[in-house]
Amino acid sequence: MDGSILDLHTVEFKRLIPGPIELAWDYLTKQELLKTWFADMTVEPRVGGAVVIRFNDDESCATTGVRGTVSEFRKPYVVAFSWLQQRLQPDGSRKGVDEGSVRFELAERGDKVLLTLLHTGLPIHELANHSAGWNAFLDNLDALLSGRGKIDFMAVFKELHPRYVERIAALQRAGAA
Repeated sequence: MDGSILDLHTVEFKRLIPGPIELAWDYLTKQELLKTWFADMTVEPRVGGAVVIRFNDDESCATTGVRGTVSEFRKPYVVAFSWLQQRLQPDGSRKGVDEGSVRFELAERGDKVLLTLLHTGLPIHELANHSAGWNAFLDNLDALLSGRGKIDFMAVFKELHPRYVERIAALQRAGAA
């Protein structure tokens, strides 16, 4: 299920995933479970805590990961953090580039959990990449929680990316801010 481009700096996803909510929470906050569907990520479980995300080395990524600070932490409902993408610079150094903030919210819906992911403050030129990336990562999470096993992340990303590029271009043509 595709994300909603709310504006040229914001994407939102709503997914109904298998519960219980405590299991979904663990997949969003525990390093050993985050690695199974997303990345090597550590979250200090408190407001002001550090977030460190290390992506697999992939030649298609010009990033070495993400650093951030937890802005909201309400177990088992909300975890939110800033997103400072560690981008490689022409001189080989790394620089933290502000690419907004990410908020995961969980709500019980019977034996399922409604997961809402909101990534705000994205630079326009990164909106399609992040949208397709989050979409593929959430597909991976849902597949794992549903017992279907991991997906081919890059194949799904490459399939989704052009759809997001077109949707963003249509918003720009329509004069969205």
